[in-house]
Amino acid sequence: MKKYFSNPTVLTSVLLSVIILMLTLFESYFFNSLSLNPEKTNQGQYWRLLTANFVHFGWPHSLMNVAALILCTFALLSEISPLKYLCLLLGCCLTVGTGIYWLNPEYQPYAGLSGAIHGLIVAGILLTRDYPLWVRIVAGVILIGKLANENSGHYEANDLQILVDAKIAVESHLYGAVGGLACALVAKIFTWAIRGKNVGKTS
Repeated sequence: MKKYFSNPTVLTSVLLSVIILMLTLFESYFFNSLSLNPEKTNQGQYWRLLTANFVHFGWPHSLMNVAALILCTFALLSEISPLKYLCLLLGCCLTVGTGIYWLNPEYQPYAGLSGAIHGLIVAGILLTRDYPLWVRIVAGVILIGKLANENSGHYEANDLQILVDAKIAVESHLYGAVGGLACALVAKIFTWAIRGKNVGKTS
């Protein structure tokens, strides 16, 4: 257990969580400047595609996502490097921001990390070596079922919506999952290419 608390990638997720909590603490100063607003993004404020993932609709929303971020990193991504972890998170965040911007402009504003966290979960399932294959397959099937249910058109997150006090953008979970899948595949291809090059050098 001690190795996880000293793990640099887990510590990176903790640092990111502190930043998210600080942004929530000073929400009145940062939310309007960092959340995703299609009209302002159209004016050239493209940083919102990324920064919207790190601001939240109040403390319940923020605390839920911070807990999920640390737990996901702890369970699935602790074996990758902090740099790889940050690149993965960046890819998921940009996928979510771009997806909401182009496909769901009705969310005005959009904020929250849950979409990117779904991407981290997908990537973690594909990249981790800490669990047997059957466990990862079961986790993947459960996640696919969750995403299908949320995006079926009949899903209502009434209790969660009351807690967060904002409309739940379930589409962001799907966009994040797609981003996580793409990033994980790129990481695997890159790893295979390096291994193949090293094998060629030693043969």
